[in-house]
Amino acid sequence: MENASVSPISLASFEPLKKVSDKPETHLYQGAKMKRSDHMLTNHSEPDPLDVTAVAPYQAMPVHGPVITHNKAAGLEILEASLSAEDREAAMHDILSKYMKKLADRTHHHLGYPYNLDFDFGDLEGLVKYSINNLGDPFIESNYGVHSREFEVGVLNWFARLWEIDEEEYWGYITTCGTEGNLHGIYVGRENLPDGILYASQESHYSVFKAARMYRMDAVKVKTLETGEIDYDELAQHLEKNKNRPAILNVNIGTTVKGAVDDLDR
Repeated sequence: MENASVSPISLASFEPLKKVSDKPETHLYQGAKMKRSDHMLTNHSEPDPLDVTAVAPYQAMPVHGPVITHNKAAGLEILEASLSAEDREAAMHDILSKYMKKLADRTHHHLGYPYNLDFDFGDLEGLVKYSINNLGDPFIESNYGVHSREFEVGVLNWFARLWEIDEEEYWGYITTCGTEGNLHGIYVGRENLPDGILYASQESHYSVFKAARMYRMDAVKVKTLETGEIDYDELAQHLEKNKNRPAILNVNIGTTVKGAVDDLDR
């Protein structure tokens, strides 16, 4: 196998996709000739350099590479089609009750991720029965009437006022998560500067470097200061070295681990 010496950190980084297998670049399970479980990495006598689980268990590998994980997630058992309506309803009730108990327990003992779990969406419970979809541009009314555009645009206007931006001078939308926001922001940068180089600190969210791989962008991972901020001197050196190409800069406002903020004034 090629690149057997590639470190897990490199594979989970911004570097361009590398060929990690001699197999054709097709989906591993195409034609169902090989079961997914056949690719499970088990009983390691020595660490596998292509196993990035210990570095980034959430970092998906290319489909033509090895399927990772010794941390296999279990799925719910599929209910038998022969169950009566009453038995099916009882089974569903039991499944959801156990799941609610599991969520409550894990929320109470939550540790390891910087999430704020102190919230309650109970007031929104009545909305889950509607198929709400804000498809399209949030500032243009849709022919799909079941939407929440007034809330989305209201949130955008709130942030525009916070940042002292005139409502007529900005555009945006509410993403489903931070990863989507990073993907869209970097996509806009690449579309405006096709030959640009993406610069981001090594403590940036992993989705930043994932986006660079997806968009086939050149990217530079910059070292950080002790505080977690980007190393401004090293960044300046990279910019000087690549001064013949545009720069696309990812600026952090609170890194995942240290909550570091990159200083725009620097």
